[in-house]
Amino acid sequence: MKSYDEVYSKDEFYWGREPNQLCKRAVELVTSENKGKIIDLGCGEGKDIIHFARNGFDTVGVDVSQPGLQKAQKWAHQEGLTIKTVQANLNELNLTEMFDIVYSSGTLTYLSPSLREEKFKNYKEHTNIGGLNVFNVFVEKPFIETAPDWGTDEYFYRSGDLLNYYWDWEIISFEEIIFDCNSSGVPHKHAMNIMIARKVHP
Repeated sequence: MKSYDEVYSKDEFYWGREPNQLCKRAVELVTSENKGKIIDLGCGEGKDIIHFARNGFDTVGVDVSQPGLQKAQKWAHQEGLTIKTVQANLNELNLTEMFDIVYSSGTLTYLSPSLREEKFKNYKEHTNIGGLNVFNVFVEKPFIETAPDWGTDEYFYRSGDLLNYYWDWEIISFEEIIFDCNSSGVPHKHAMNIMIARKVHP
């Protein structure tokens, strides 16, 4: 697996401190006073879990990088927030608790294709009725070159794959976007599917 330990060990935030728009949208969708419990799969340095915690969620962040989790905990402490962090590889992680939101931004690409059906089934089974699964994933397009920093342990999705896993849920929103990125210092493009789905029955 591509290691972010080195960049996460630096003082600056590799992904910045501003929460993802998808994270903000998930927060807006939960209008109840009791916000519930959220797990962020691949939380990195914590920019999204901090936003969830600020907004009253019981927050769990999972990442393979210990330096990233340590940075997230330090940030939470500085803001007087409490978060739980778990070091784990997503390919080896099985949820055992129930959550109101299962969230992941940009990291489900590390799920091996052979494990995806099993993992999404696990995420769905451990989501409370009325809860949300909120994901974005990179999709393959023949007219877009693979990013220069794409790892050998990263696997594209095809357009609409997420919908196939969530055919039995209410799809609140789904879109495909193409955007510019400079994550490696080399300008490139990504295509991404973005989905918010709600569990409406057992």
